[in-house]
Amino acid sequence: MARLLLWLLGVYVLWVLCIEAVGTKTASVKNRDPSIHMSDLLHLKITRHFPHCSPSDSMCVLKCSASRVQEANLTWFKEKQVCSQVRVFNSNPDPSLSLYVKYQDKSNYSCVLNNQTSSKTLYANIPQLCKPCPDKTQTALTVKEGDSVTLHTDLKDIQEDIFIRWFFGPNETLIVEISKNYVQICVDGELKGRLLVDSQTGDLTITNTSKTDSGIFKLQINNEFRTCWSFSVTVSDPLPSPQISSQSKHCPSSGSKCVVECFVENVKSKATLSWYKGNSSLSSINVLGLNYLCLNLDYNNNGNYSCVISNSLINETKYLIISEVCSGMPSFDLT
Repeated sequence: MARLLLWLLGVYVLWVLCIEAVGTKTASVKNRDPSIHMSDLLHLKITRHFPHCSPSDSMCVLKCSASRVQEANLTWFKEKQVCSQVRVFNSNPDPSLSLYVKYQDKSNYSCVLNNQTSSKTLYANIPQLCKPCPDKTQTALTVKEGDSVTLHTDLKDIQEDIFIRWFFGPNETLIVEISKNYVQICVDGELKGRLLVDSQTGDLTITNTSKTDSGIFKLQINNEFRTCWSFSVTVSDPLPSPQISSQSKHCPSSGSKCVVECFVENVKSKATLSWYKGNSSLSSINVLGLNYLCLNLDYNNNGNYSCVISNSLINETKYLIISEVCSGMPSFDLT
């Protein structure tokens, strides 16, 4: 009988402990590792936020977002001081709260989602989230003044979670913002009216280029984390197109040879004028004073000749059509 009573007492104690375990309140859950991937934290994440066409020279904007929340508080803390707070209700199940911080700020910031029974804390990694756009890769592009140049994102289509920004110049001035259903050109200076955006790919075209367009264009593609590319654009003075003629005052006639002159006019900067046969250079001069170059050809010559003016950035080419310039053999008086 005593054994039976002891066994029943043991069963009753275990039953009571199970009931208490089932009814135990949820403990506070905190993540103090800033390096943990943000999407691993259920209902709460911190992302970089970009107000439309707002310069980002001095302040970094962070957004703490919660989802599928009924009743709770969403709060930004600086150390232990409350920066801002919003009350979450059923009518706003996906709240967010912005925080403005300076790029050099080294304080500890945290976003807390809590109610009467539990809380979640996520710490903001300011150096990671607010770091400037690095020169991850750089592409050099040269364009003749007045022409257009296109900077490519290499995207085939802009997805819902992609946000694109284009910057220009040493201060990384914001010039264009693009998302799935949104294109905003933010310039009000030299580039105004000369930017074209491909709404499907995010490619940026600068039209009617001028010398002031020379510089670094940076592309930022945000897909939770930021990735940057840069384009070094150089706008060069235009070079005049070479002209070819067999009627030359500078090139002396040469009996059975067809004498051809290549000349250029109005050269504004240092350049080189050259005759080519295929890819091989036959002759060249620096164009500053002298601006013509002679070539002697047989009338039956079928080679591929071209005259090229070039500098370190661009070139202009004129191809020689021998049948048009050297139209016939000269006649000789043999009497």
